Amino acid sequence: MRTPPRLSRRRAVGGAAALTALVVSGCTQDGASRTGSGPSATPRSETPTQGRVPPDVTLAAAVLRDEQTMLDQVAATARRHPGLAETVSGARSTHRAHVRLLRQAVPDGARPTPPRPFRPGQVPRRPGPALAALVRAETRLSADGQRNAVRAESGSFARVLASMAAASAQQAARLADVAADRR
Repeated sequence: MRTPPRLSRRRAVGGAAALTALVVSGCTQDGASRTGSGPSATPRSETPTQGRVPPDVTLAAAVLRDEQTMLDQVAATARRHPGLAETVSGARSTHRAHVRLLRQAVPDGARPTPPRPFRPGQVPRRPGPALAALVRAETRLSADGQRNAVRAESGSFARVLASMAAASAQQAARLADVAADRR
C-alpha cells in the first residue's frame, strides 16, 4: 500500500502565513481591498468584538470547525481500531495540518464553539464499516470544501479551500481503496 506524501513543515507554515494574511486583510480576487479602492487601501476595522467579522473569516471559522470534526472522527477511529491507525495516519496528518493552518488564520473571538469530539463508541464496531464511515465523512467534507471555495471572497483563499477539498477527496479515495481490499 502506498502512503500519500506528507505535508512538509515549510509548506504548512508558508500556507498558514498566506492564509492568515488573506483572511485578515480582506483582499479580493483582483487584489483590491473590500474596504477601499485598491491594493494599498487600509482595511476597515472589523473585529469580532465589534460584532462584524469579515465574511472570509466567518467562512474560515466554519471550515475550522468541520476540519476539527473530521480530525476527531479519524482519531476516534484509530483509538477504537488500533489496527487501522497506520491506514488512517495520512488522513490524520492532513486534517491536523488543516486545523493548525486555520487556527492561525481565525482570530480567537471569531472561532466557533468547538464541536463535540467523537468518542470511540460513535465509531462502528467493525473495521470495514468504520472505514466506510470515514470515506463518507471525507466525501462530505470534500463537497463542502468545494462549495466553500466558491463562496470565498478572496481568490487566494478560494484556492486554499479548493486544495483542502481536494485533499479530502484524495483521502476518501485512498480509504475507499483500503476498505475494498479488506472485503
